[in-house]
Amino acid sequence: MLQKIFRGALLLTTVLTLACNAGKNLNTQVHERDADGRDVKLKYPQQQTETPQNVNMSYDFEQLFTDAQNKKLDSLVRVFEKSNLITIKLVTLPADKVTASSFESNNKNLLKEWAGVHGNTDKALVVSISRGLNKAAIDYGPFVGKLLSRSEADHIINNDFLPALQGGTVYNGVLQGLNDLMDTIRRNIK
Repeated sequence: MLQKIFRGALLLTTVLTLACNAGKNLNTQVHERDADGRDVKLKYPQQQTETPQNVNMSYDFEQLFTDAQNKKLDSLVRVFEKSNLITIKLVTLPADKVTASSFESNNKNLLKEWAGVHGNTDKALVVSISRGLNKAAIDYGPFVGKLLSRSEADHIINNDFLPALQGGTVYNGVLQGLNDLMDTIRRNIK
């Protein structure tokens, strides 16, 4: 009887230790034995690291938005993160900081960096736009890929972001594009 209690306490201690340690990859299987000596497989969900308040989610390096507009975009994606556990980073890039040929790879690198900020999660999404290059890119992790297809992302780029860059209504187009991204993801959550 004492052995069963000890094993139960050991299992509970292991579970609590792993659950409270967000720095470890908790998306792995742990093998333990139950009180009768049988293997028990426990699969822990990957922990989401919420974006700290002092880290921006909207970076306007091209200075396309007013401070108030940039804060509104930041707030919009921050609220989405809290309700859907998917973190979005928006970046505007001036033509003198990135070339047309490196624009896509730069966005992929930003995604790796942004996912790393959140515990190397696959629940990250990065949107880069450049008015100077007339380009927009959306990259995301595998989890987001289950909720947003490449064709849906390309549709949003072609119907929201690029027309806004060409027409001079950048803020409205970016706001619409972000809302369309978030609505598409919400619609595809089952």
